[in-house]
Amino acid sequence: MRAQFDTKHDKKIQDDKICPTFAFINCQPGKEMLVIRKLKTLKSVKEVMRTHGEYDIFVKLENMPESELRELIKNEILHMGVVLSVMSLASACAA
Repeated sequence: MRAQFDTKHDKKIQDDKICPTFAFINCQPGKEMLVIRKLKTLKSVKEVMRTHGEYDIFVKLENMPESELRELIKNEILHMGVVLSVMSLASACAA
């Protein structure tokens, strides 16, 4: 017996799914908490974590068009002055 799929239900789940974007940030030494505090005030930031390793801070952002992401990075994150670099990673959602 073949399984029956409710394509309308599956489509709704896919449409409602939130596909986050992630950013990995390097900042000046000792400025991590300043950057974290500022990041937490941004509307599109959903989660912020201090990390150890290649990057200083991990940021989970709401899904947004690439042009909005570029503007956020340029006008908000890099504009902080103590952020040295940002690497972004957009997730790919699948049903």
